[in-house]
Amino acid sequence: MTTLKFLWTAAALVLLSALVAAPAMAQKVIVVNQERVLVESAAGQDMAAKLNNIADQMGRELEPTANQLKTLGDTLSARTANMSIEAQRADAGIMAQRQEYTETLNELGREDQRRQVELAQTQERALIEFGTALKPVLEQVMAERGAEVLLSESEGVILATGAADVTDLVISKLNTSTPTLQVVRVRLPDQPQQQ
Repeated sequence: MTTLKFLWTAAALVLLSALVAAPAMAQKVIVVNQERVLVESAAGQDMAAKLNNIADQMGRELEPTANQLKTLGDTLSARTANMSIEAQRADAGIMAQRQEYTETLNELGREDQRRQVELAQTQERALIEFGTALKPVLEQVMAERGAEVLLSESEGVILATGAADVTDLVISKLNTSTPTLQVVRVRLPDQPQQQ
């Protein structure tokens, strides 16, 4: 969401500076609540649902390793429950199990981190797609309203009349033009196993 917010902020600052620089010019200004467009539009809801599905899928992919780790931990705990630390260190089988547990734990951590990066990149790409779909709708609304300036409500608009707020219109037009978005999971290239 950072990219979209940055674009909105940059656009709002540029447009706001234009308003301050030329106060004598009568400019028609319209306002849109970008957060409402993202949350309430069909495309935004579709994108959120698809991102949630991808996140759930990623979680399910980690389950086998997490289950293996739990089984290893339970077995190791049961086996060492009545043993002293010295006795555990002297038992090659226990030490091998601890090594396997540590390696599995590290693998789970690496895979979780990898999926977090993939999800963040997937979200970023989805927001770029959303912004690409939204831009022509905003341009159309500006043209229809004869607006010269479009400000984001969340970026510093203190007060706007109902006629200036075009959020509902933008959501309606976006729902018509782009009810769904293609959200594709980003997959990082495989890394060689570390020994």
